[in-house]
Amino acid sequence: MPRLRDVWPHDTKFQKRCFELLRAAYVKARYSRHYRITDEELAYLTERIEVLRQVVVDASEKRIAELRKAVDQA
Repeated sequence: MPRLRDVWPHDTKFQKRCFELLRAAYVKARYSRHYRITDEELAYLTERIEVLRQVVVDASEKRIAELRKAVDQA
């Protein structure tokens, strides 16, 4: 199963910057008129968030299947 490190690689300066933008966006984008993000950065983050969503869906479905199996065996 992919780990969060696979979803948010830090191999390049661009990837590191995008991750930091996302981390800071929650506060800075709301409170600072000077917060900026490029179209390229936003597109990259959107792609990464979709990968993260799929990782969460896959992990959740796997865990639900395990719980169902445990209930059926009980």
